[in-house]
Amino acid sequence: MPKRQSRVANLARQIQYATGLRYTDALKMCAPTPSWIALVDAATSRTRVAYVCAEVGAWYEAYSEVENAYYESDYAKVKRASAVCGAAAEAALHRAGFETHSFDTDAEVYHAAFISLPKAGTVQDSRRLARSALSVISSDPLWCSDVIRTRGRTPFTYRTASSLSGPKTRSAMAARHAARAMATASSIEFSGDEQWYEAACLMVEAVWYMSLAAGLPPLHNHREYHEFYSCYMDDTLTTKL
Repeated sequence: MPKRQSRVANLARQIQYATGLRYTDALKMCAPTPSWIALVDAATSRTRVAYVCAEVGAWYEAYSEVENAYYESDYAKVKRASAVCGAAAEAALHRAGFETHSFDTDAEVYHAAFISLPKAGTVQDSRRLARSALSVISSDPLWCSDVIRTRGRTPFTYRTASSLSGPKTRSAMAARHAARAMATASSIEFSGDEQWYEAACLMVEAVWYMSLAAGLPPLHNHREYHEFYSCYMDDTLTTKL
């Protein structure tokens, strides 16, 4: 815990110095969200990804605060904050080995979500692990389609989903279904809109079963997924479990 606290506190001080925001406000921007911490607890090799994303997000949130506060009264301050915060965010990504303009960071978080789902599929009650995975999935299925087909910094394989087995409880079976859907989506090539929508359909399927594994209704609180399902999928999931 002290290492986490010192890392967050140091970043907050940097943001305070660069932008003039209060330290307490900067501190709130810097910590990874509880859902991400729960997720990386289940996939410890991805812990650093959560902190990289938190650091980048904190810099952009700090800029947003300055912009909202000073856009009308001190535009020069806003421009300085834009330059400083943007450069700091890019530097954080480069230090971690990420491309600045890509889905790499999101992809590695999805890798962690996938790792959680096979684990969830091996236990009687998968709700905690499934909820941690569900919490980091984007609300836009077409965005998910791009993310799931991105490898991150290093090659990552979803092939382990094909041999999953475990308890026959509803939650465990749903977790395994979700993992298989993510695995299938990840293998679809980037070649056109047809493949883009095909992978999106599979991510809707994954989120459908993540919801069930988490003890929630299908696509719980995912309005865009409901809309996509209604428009493109024709009740294809209602009989699978």
